[in-house]
Order: sequence, then C-alpha cells, then structure tokens
Amino acid sequence: MIIAFSSDDKKGLESVLAYHFGRCPYFTFVELEENKVKNIVVEDNPYANSHEAGVVPQYIHNKGAEMIVAGGMGPSAQEWFSQLGVKPMVGSYGKIKDLVAAIAKGPMEISTPSTAIEEHSEGGIGESERLGKEVTHLREVIANLNERLKKLENK
Repeated sequence: MIIAFSSDDKKGLESVLAYHFGRCPYFTFVELEENKVKNIVVEDNPYANSHEAGVVPQYIHNKGAEMIVAGGMGPSAQEWFSQLGVKPMVGSYGKIKDLVAAIAKGPMEISTPSTAIEEHSEGGIGESERLGKEVTHLREVIANLNERLKKLENK
C-alpha cells in the first residue's frame, strides 16, 4: 500500500506533516508491504502555488496512493479523493515516521467529508506569510516533543 503524506520538508520519514495538503511544499510517498516500509519517495508539490479543484487529488491518485494523510483538508477535496478511491485521513500531526508506525499497527479512523471550511487565501504576503512560517516551526517543535515524550514513556 502506498500512503501519501503532505509534508513541510524533504526529510522522508523525519518530515513533519503539513497542515494543508494542497498547498504543502512536498509530498512524501511511503510504500508499506506487510506493515514494513518498503520504499520512500519525496517529491515537490507541483501544485503548491496553484490550486485548481481536483488536480492534487488526481496527482496523488496517479502516484498509486491508496491513502492521503494531512493535518487539514476541506470537504470538497475529501470528496475528490473518495471518488478516486484514495482514503483521506485528516486531523493528524507530528512526524511521518510516527504516523506510519500507527498506520502499520492497525486500522485507524479514516475521515469522511465534513463541514469543515477549506481555507484559501490570495497572495499570502506579509503577516500571513510570517504566521505560516511560525505555524510550520511550531508543528516541528510539537513533533520533536512528541518524539521525546514517547522515548520517556518507553523507559
């Protein structure tokens, strides 16, 4: 099974999950075979700067992904994925390696189209850009803290 993850960076399994799947800078594709990582591919999001309805779900589908994991996703995007046979999982956060481990352990709750509002902004310059960078940094900090907490819990 191939799982696509929206990611903030190009660190493979060490990448931090991006909040918005369509505007994330990268996609990390993880192939699982018998619940073990078989292959990892990180690609630039070719649609990060343009957002036409349905193109990202089609791109993810064409890569062979059966699931897309992102921090957030609007209801229309979830519907696009569902129509293409790609299961959307939203509301996740942290490092991709931790999400892969959780998925490999067993069934996870898969999101269904909701009434969430899909956020879109035009331009995104100045204060918006600064806040976006801060949010990206905070997601990385949270992912690192989660990793440290898990290590402490396992002692």
